[in-house]
Amino acid sequence: MGFERGNEGVKTPNNKELLKKMTAFQKAEALASQRYDRDKLLALVHEVTTHFRMPNSFERSKMRAVCRYLADALDRCSGSTLQQRWNDFEKRFWPKWKAGIDRRGGNYWTWGARVLISARMIVPSLDILANVRVNQWVAHLPEDHPLAQQHRALLGATAPITWTSSFNRHLAVCNGLRLLLARGYDSLHHIKDDDLKLVSARWSKGTDALDAALCSVGVFSRTPKRGSARHGRKQRMTASELVENAGVPDRFQQVVILYLETYEARVSDVYRTLRHKVIALAHFWRFIRDKHPSVKRCSEILPRHVRDYIPHVIARARAVQRGPGAGEEVRPTAHSWLVDLRVFFSDLCAWATEPDSPFKRFAPRTIPVTRHTFTGYGFEKARERARARITATVLDLEREMPKIRAFALQRWKAAVAAPKVTTTRGYPWSDEVDMFWDWALLELLVQSGLRIEEASELTTFDILKRKMPDGRIYYLLHIKPSKFDRARVIPIGDGLGRVLAEIIRYVKRFYNSESVPVCDHWDLLEKRPRPPAPYLIQGIRHPSTAGIQTIRSRIREISIAAEARRADGSPLMLLPHDCRRVFASEHLNNNTPVHVIPALLGHTSPDTVMIYAKLYPSHLIEEYRKTVRSLYNAYYSEEGLKNPTAEEWAAFAASCNLRDMGTHLCQPWEWTRTSRAAVSDRTWLDGKAGPGSPDERHRFH
Repeated sequence: MGFERGNEGVKTPNNKELLKKMTAFQKAEALASQRYDRDKLLALVHEVTTHFRMPNSFERSKMRAVCRYLADALDRCSGSTLQQRWNDFEKRFWPKWKAGIDRRGGNYWTWGARVLISARMIVPSLDILANVRVNQWVAHLPEDHPLAQQHRALLGATAPITWTSSFNRHLAVCNGLRLLLARGYDSLHHIKDDDLKLVSARWSKGTDALDAALCSVGVFSRTPKRGSARHGRKQRMTASELVENAGVPDRFQQVVILYLETYEARVSDVYRTLRHKVIALAHFWRFIRDKHPSVKRCSEILPRHVRDYIPHVIARARAVQRGPGAGEEVRPTAHSWLVDLRVFFSDLCAWATEPDSPFKRFAPRTIPVTRHTFTGYGFEKARERARARITATVLDLEREMPKIRAFALQRWKAAVAAPKVTTTRGYPWSDEVDMFWDWALLELLVQSGLRIEEASELTTFDILKRKMPDGRIYYLLHIKPSKFDRARVIPIGDGLGRVLAEIIRYVKRFYNSESVPVCDHWDLLEKRPRPPAPYLIQGIRHPSTAGIQTIRSRIREISIAAEARRADGSPLMLLPHDCRRVFASEHLNNNTPVHVIPALLGHTSPDTVMIYAKLYPSHLIEEYRKTVRSLYNAYYSEEGLKNPTAEEWAAFAASCNLRDMGTHLCQPWEWTRTSRAAVSDRTWLDGKAGPGSPDERHRFH
């Protein structure tokens, strides 16, 4: 026990008293497993309470009296040992005592349980500790008792935490003591992650602070976690688990598992892709099981089976659609499921041709589905409707995004200028921090065009400093591979540089450190931990990285607070990917070359960028004039663009009059004015031969 480990070899004048105290508490801890004996229990209570730190003898005597009332209740409980009788007491008597029924001892009715629990005579359940002040119970123990020592350690570990309130720090200490008592632990280092999950299920407040305190004292070899991270981090499933979870029928599971494992090894191990594929295949195989029960193997699939499946999958996609209803229109979701099905059979038949291929016995006689199988079902119109929705969204964003960005910036500036008062979250600048992160996340996504998962994975290592041959310094932002498994770099301009600098400043202020600290990160989409690194988006109300859901909810709340509207008057709910659309649209409208924008966005083709190219009539006319002027300048040089003098204008007017007269004297073949005839206007002004001369006729015919 803690007494033995912490006091070996101690030689003091109070050594005899210390040994006596150690013996009393050691006997108390051994009492739970012994046969219940009322007299032995009360005698040990008298001995243990002698060492309790009580303000006066009256309270000590009152505590011993209440213990006799508790012993009366234990006498009526079932069980042979003290622990068994206590378990029965919690079920039969404790709920009545909490309700004020048949309890004795007045205001001291809980003191009997206080003695038995704090002296470790029994191991209580977490339910009985729910509404008791365990910190006050432990405070009466001797200073050298293990529980008292761990109490002081918890107080010291929670004191430096500034990102939460003092009340939450108090709850963190109480929750830690509850775990020690309910689990029978002697030290904080015995606490496990599962224990925190058990506590947070009953007391959500204070658990995050307890997690951070335990990390600071070395209980966990990781950085602190939020409550959502402790409960929501599901591990990556294997191929067989994905197939089982998707509900693929038993007779088709083997081929789907083999396909997923091979696809993951050969093509891509992106978890989202694997999940989408198994979901699409599960829809098809359930349809085959229900509508074509005679098909027992994958090799028996024929093109007619797929043709029968297409109307079914269209109806299924319409039934599970999200967002506003589209009526009887075909959904793009059905097309994506069918594409996954086509790729499956295409890969299956291709891999089956390899020597000793395990797919040979699963491959159909012919590929049952091709690209032409999907024509005539309305998928082309569905894609057109999807492009039309994106077009409408881009136009709404171009109109409303300046208002949203201005609103976020003004709200942050107002919070900075406001007087600093302590809020419910503890530190005096919490409101300012909230407003800053709203602005910073919005500007980071708008000015970089990053996907949300790319933004969440940014670290200080991704800010690259480079020097040009002439000595000038420039900065690049390295973007890790995400959608297409390709990394890229983008230049850091003034606006993006300011956002990154402010983020680093606020993160360092949150931790009160000279640099951005290393932090653990969980990839929510791929269901795997990322390597510890100084991630940029961290320290938002908690010493951990911000998840994708946090970023998404903050971006959405900004648009709601800014009262952004669509063209039809409905609320515009801003999504992180909308910021990426704004980035592409702004670069197109500011004459960034089209082949450069895909490199900045990480697109594989410029066709994706052209979705955002929305031309207004005024913009069309302006760009056309620019093009014509540049071509005219290239042909006639700068001299052709200067304003004519008065003499030149008079000569031009006279030539026009002469030309009008000359048209009546021309030969019949010259009555039709062609576009090439206009070229000779300049030769007339110069006094050269006109179009009617023999030298010029060959220019027009």
